[in-house]
Amino acid sequence: MKPSRLAAVDTSTALGSVALFEGGRLVAEDSRRVSNAHGESLLPMISALFERVGWAPADLTRWAVGIGPGSFTGVRIGVATVKGIALATGAQIVGVTSLDAVAYGLEGDALIVSTVAAGKGEIFVQARRGGDLVLAPMHLPVAQVASRVLAVEPTGRIVVAGEAARAADWSALGARLTLMLEAPHDLPRAPALAALAAARAPDDADTLEPLYVRAPDITMPRGATGGP
Repeated sequence: MKPSRLAAVDTSTALGSVALFEGGRLVAEDSRRVSNAHGESLLPMISALFERVGWAPADLTRWAVGIGPGSFTGVRIGVATVKGIALATGAQIVGVTSLDAVAYGLEGDALIVSTVAAGKGEIFVQARRGGDLVLAPMHLPVAQVASRVLAVEPTGRIVVAGEAARAADWSALGARLTLMLEAPHDLPRAPALAALAAARAPDDADTLEPLYVRAPDITMPRGATGGP
């Protein structure tokens, strides 16, 4: 039996990230900052990576895709693209949040806080202790992030991941704070998505949707699709 092949794609931030795995081994990877130009760059990135290793989309058994939160446009493009490929090829699909991806590999007894830029002076935040979700994904004004984390963990060690954390003032946490702001914990990256997706049951490609957390800036007018 051939080793399983998996592709991971994340476009939830300014970083477009694609990685290919076979039998759990990283075969090829490409990551580049493209701001909000994922619509123009994603398919060429995927195509170039497949060409480099001599694969075709039909060769894959599973796709991992970043479902956000993050850039509304980027998340929509990534999810729509991967869903389309998975539905066309019959491959499995697994959605992974950007906040889980940023914190991948950080373990121990500390509170692990994930951050992703939310725009509008806000940050998307999530916190886990061990396997438990202590703070579900939420968006907070930058000035409130540290105090919200402090309320959850008033005395213990805290590890904060994600370059978005640079915008917050963490001085109140003192020496018990560790900031993880550099790669691979700066932004959600495809290898982290792949590792998380490999251990999860597949999602339904028809119903998988982005995790926006905050309502998109542009929404359909009421009744525009024939609904109430």
